[in-house]
Amino acid sequence: MVNGLKAYCIFCKTGSENHVKQQIEKIDNGIEAIVPVRILWEKRRGKWEIREKELLPGYVFIYYKGGLPEDTLRTLIRNYKLLEYDTGKKELWGYDYDYAMWIYSYNGRIEESKALFEGEMVKVVDGPLVDGIGKIIKLDRHKRRAWVEFDFAGRTFRVSLSVVDITPY
Repeated sequence: MVNGLKAYCIFCKTGSENHVKQQIEKIDNGIEAIVPVRILWEKRRGKWEIREKELLPGYVFIYYKGGLPEDTLRTLIRNYKLLEYDTGKKELWGYDYDYAMWIYSYNGRIEESKALFEGEMVKVVDGPLVDGIGKIIKLDRHKRRAWVEFDFAGRTFRVSLSVVDITPY
């Protein structure tokens, strides 16, 4: 556990993540809420532009030192679902906790990674993917994309993230 920081996750209606984040921050300023986003390079009209898209639509991560004050969040939890394991435990643990802390370490902004392409091998040298979270399934050097698969809350997610080829030619 990083400095006693515990992680939780709220499942909400897709598109309402930022509203949920604002409500949490109004209720208790000791709770840090993060709506994770991915920063993508996309080609529009022949030019590369940066776009921001949600990493996990419908999920808001919350971080708190100590036990989460559920009584404080009761009105919010009534409308949204705090993720809970079969054991009744609500605090993220194991790989889910590692994933939540990976998001926290990048302040919820998963930017591009830099990679060297050596034949069939890809070596990520900088950026969020260097931490080894997830598995690279597919790469498209021309579109600067890597499709990454990871598990969270018992589900497998596949998202595209930006990767820049820094292979010297």
